[in-house]
Amino acid sequence: MRSIGDVIAVYIDNKPSVYARVESITPDIKPHWFQVRLLFLSFPPQETTWILREEYLEGSPFTMKDIPVQIMPLGKPGGEEPPSPGRKRKKPSPGEVVSFEKFRKKKKHGDGPGENGS
Repeated sequence: MRSIGDVIAVYIDNKPSVYARVESITPDIKPHWFQVRLLFLSFPPQETTWILREEYLEGSPFTMKDIPVQIMPLGKPGGEEPPSPGRKRKKPSPGEVVSFEKFRKKKKHGDGPGENGS
């Protein structure tokens, strides 16, 4: 099931229409239904509450006033998947340490750019 903070794409009439962030999910009075508060990431941002079943949050199509609607989850940013338990993560190579001492010496002696009217 979607969780709070997930970003989703909302397809209306089988076309991508808007992105939204899930703000809250609370059980509705009807069994197996949820009140889902969404923040539409539009200009200006708009907030609304839809009453949905869990399968609709997972991508099953549904209709609103006879218009097909579908909620599609978006992948996490960065495109990196968490490492699987059997696969070791590659260690990043250490970066190079750059000393600024030589740059300070050049500036003291007037060898830096912009010196001597140039």
